[in-house]
Amino acid sequence: MAQKVDVTGWSAADYLKALDRGTSGMWSVEAAVWLLDRHGVWLDDPRFRAYVDVTLNERAEPWAGIDVPGAGSAIDAGEFGEWNEDVAVLCFVLSLYGTYPIPLRYTCENISEENLALIGKALYLACGYDEPS
Repeated sequence: MAQKVDVTGWSAADYLKALDRGTSGMWSVEAAVWLLDRHGVWLDDPRFRAYVDVTLNERAEPWAGIDVPGAGSAIDAGEFGEWNEDVAVLCFVLSLYGTYPIPLRYTCENISEENLALIGKALYLACGYDEPS
């Protein structure tokens, strides 16, 4: 059984590093983590952190994964607050990372140009292309 890691006092950078270790060439997962980082909201939010499972890999380094079903259920139950642009971006993250289904028609409503550009780049990365300039 994997050893759980005490994440008390972890920064967003610590979470990002651990999540990066869990991507290992899976383009859509890499894109999800990229979007989390560039969006800059959820890695610092304790509501999201509750759905990041951190264990040690075979080299005793922290490795993390997102509990997509758990986080998705929390979104659906309103645990991340009222529907807003940040929640919409998180829905894209969960969809890229796992199997969280999103209705594009409603998820894309009222997304700023800045976040739409980030989502577009994440989709580009999820298809295996290098980050566009």
